[in-house]
Amino acid sequence: MPLTETQPFILGKAHSRAKFLAGNKTDIPKILLIKLGAVGELVMASPFFDQLRKHFPHSEIVLVVGRSSYPAIKNNPNINNFILADDIGLNHGGVVGRSLEFFRLICKLRKEEFNLSFILERGMFFRLLNCLAGSPVRVGFGSVREDLFLTHSVPGDQTQNESETYLDLLRKMDIPAVFEKTFYYLSDEEEEFQSLFLERHNITGKGRVIAIAPGAGDAVRGKTIPRPWPVQNYIELVKRLHSERPTRILLVGGPDDREIANTIIRSCPDCLDATDLSFGEMASVLRGCSLFIGEDSARNQIAVAIGIASIGIFNPADSRPSISFSTINDASAAALKANSSRIEFPGAVSVDEIWQLVETLDDYCQ
Repeated sequence: MPLTETQPFILGKAHSRAKFLAGNKTDIPKILLIKLGAVGELVMASPFFDQLRKHFPHSEIVLVVGRSSYPAIKNNPNINNFILADDIGLNHGGVVGRSLEFFRLICKLRKEEFNLSFILERGMFFRLLNCLAGSPVRVGFGSVREDLFLTHSVPGDQTQNESETYLDLLRKMDIPAVFEKTFYYLSDEEEEFQSLFLERHNITGKGRVIAIAPGAGDAVRGKTIPRPWPVQNYIELVKRLHSERPTRILLVGGPDDREIANTIIRSCPDCLDATDLSFGEMASVLRGCSLFIGEDSARNQIAVAIGIASIGIFNPADSRPSISFSTINDASAAALKANSSRIEFPGAVSVDEIWQLVETLDDYCQ
């Protein structure tokens, strides 16, 4: 039942009606989005937010988001309002605590009387939450019973880029959606932070600045994230970068990464520990970097969204297909730099292979 058809729906109260008309979808008053995922997932979902706003410029768009990841999405101009959920409690709390938060959200959402909803999370919990919230048109990812609690469903287990998968929710409703890039928005204070940071650490434009994320970032939802690349590999890479030409290395990450950052600094004291920066502050500083190298994490996704070339190293257990080093040549390196995208390697990649790609990228930067 695409929105391009002239189709009446019951909206909110039983006596309230409205029509979604082809060529005029702006008469949908309120749209609900549910995305409690981690920061990296919100960055991957940013094209969805962008495309949704373009097609519904006058609708009130409300996002249910976790309190822990809200700071990374609060500046997104495509979202009118936010409803904060206790994501830590929902994921790790006891039965009573989780139930109370679940019913609190239901009561909050039902008062809003949404007309259309998109569930950008997988799992029965979120589909049930959305259904009980009372939205008449519910679009989300299916599972074994793909239409349970949904009016429109998209297969949930896809191997394509995650951003494309989110856009499929719009395409399901016959809303044109073309992936262009991901986005990360800064506040005014975060915009100004870069110049203050560079001045504080005496970083001038005379040498290159490279950001390295040697850890996997803060633990997500209480899980321990394995680090696929040994710390010694980072130390060797940093020493090569320093020996070739003037380079400032920023070690970015979260509190869980400070130990590995300190290990690198003991061997390479010229590195700067930037693991105390917030996501927004780090994003501001990344704008002055020529390259990001690091493990697959939210910071890798933010680097790509900000617009710098990125070399990602992910866990060997990751099921995504990687680009083998044998396929990396001048053309692909040029495309990486031009498109501000990233090339991904499995954790077994060697320092020599990463170094060769860095040199190739440098050739195109000059």
